[in-house]
Amino acid sequence: MILNYNFFILFFLLSSSLFLRGEIKKKFQLSWPTPNPAFAKGMGYSAFLQKTGPDKAFSSGAFGCVRNSGFKFHEGVDLYPIKRDQSGRASDAVYAAMSGVISYINSISGHSAYGKYIVIEHLSTKPSLYTLYGHLASIEENINIGDRVSIAEKIGIMGNTASYSIPLSRSHLHFEVGLRLTDEFQSWYDKKGFKSKNRHGNYSGFNLVGLDPLPFYSKYQKEAFDSPLDYLKSVTPEAKIRIKTNKIPDFAKRYPSLIRMMPNGKPWNGWDCIFGPFGFPISLQQTDLCTSEKENVKVVSYDQRNLERKCRRLVERKNGRIVLAEQLKVYLELIFGQKVV
Repeated sequence: MILNYNFFILFFLLSSSLFLRGEIKKKFQLSWPTPNPAFAKGMGYSAFLQKTGPDKAFSSGAFGCVRNSGFKFHEGVDLYPIKRDQSGRASDAVYAAMSGVISYINSISGHSAYGKYIVIEHLSTKPSLYTLYGHLASIEENINIGDRVSIAEKIGIMGNTASYSIPLSRSHLHFEVGLRLTDEFQSWYDKKGFKSKNRHGNYSGFNLVGLDPLPFYSKYQKEAFDSPLDYLKSVTPEAKIRIKTNKIPDFAKRYPSLIRMMPNGKPWNGWDCIFGPFGFPISLQQTDLCTSEKENVKVVSYDQRNLERKCRRLVERKNGRIVLAEQLKVYLELIFGQKVV
């Protein structure tokens, strides 16, 4: 592990009680991905978030429906640099938020809206979250897919790379924390008939669903949970969807801590899928309550506040009925590998 300034900022400001008599008290460890200590010190958005333009609010760099007057969703947070070289180029190092395995590296800027980016999967956590680090200026030369990295280990340099133009003055790290929906993404992608090539395998942004990193870090700072699973149990469900299928998806095999199976030998005919804000999968539970109706999905319950959002709705009202919104249909298709009707 590379012990750096960032490491000490997080482990002493975020978790001052992490160490007891020289031993680690918590099993789960989390580090901020940049050297900026502002979040750890409890400072506001303006101290660490990169806004989308000079006339925009700093909240435009946050997670959620924060772009285009609330109509465009942002999957992560944008963190600005605290160091620049003489030409004005960002020089902040980027660090692994948790120990894990390098699952994907995109080293060609023009191949993704994320620019040069890295995905790390944290296989020792429950569930095994991914973190994504986008718009990197450079990636550490000694890092390759399959390598293990330690918490707070340097993985790259912050930048402004992307398939579109990001001004040098708005260099930042796009940072995500989330889950991967399927190991069979290419099959879904081919069926959709997209004209552009999928260059990123299972690590395309279509296949990655993020949670809001800031409350996740904030609750960690307050020692409010011992594992990501504990954190997810505290997240308010936004929709419960029942889908008729006898398939056990690879999502269930990848994230067994989020799965509730029927007792051995008891028949089942579908799944109750619990989604948190913006479609983050909280739990999949086998059920025997699916009917023989033509529709293979049913909205069991939902949070009314979802209907008030301008973007990333999970359900919507059509002809007096509550039905799945298109985004949630896509998520269910990816998880279960079947068309949702």
